Amino acid sequence: MNHQEYPAVPPTPQEYWDDRNWAHQHLAELAQAYPNQWIAVVDKQVVAVGKVIAEVRREGEQKTGRKHFPVIFAERGIHVYKNFSGISNSN
Repeated sequence: MNHQEYPAVPPTPQEYWDDRNWAHQHLAELAQAYPNQWIAVVDKQVVAVGKVIAEVRREGEQKTGRKHFPVIFAERGIHVYKNFSGISNSN
């Protein structure tokens, strides 16, 4: 069996963690302003918002030129999610 070397995964930039922490600290405000939407945060500012995470990520990259930034869901209220996996939780 051949052993293949893979390049090391680069560390996540500190700016990502700073923006992520800011977003979580302000999550109540963000959920009020952007209820039940995905939010891209760069430099502690909302740069893209929408219902589809891939579109929010793409818009954030286009606007900022960055590849690493947090995209969070600003959930507001109580949600009940249906299990679509076909696996039952009942015994």
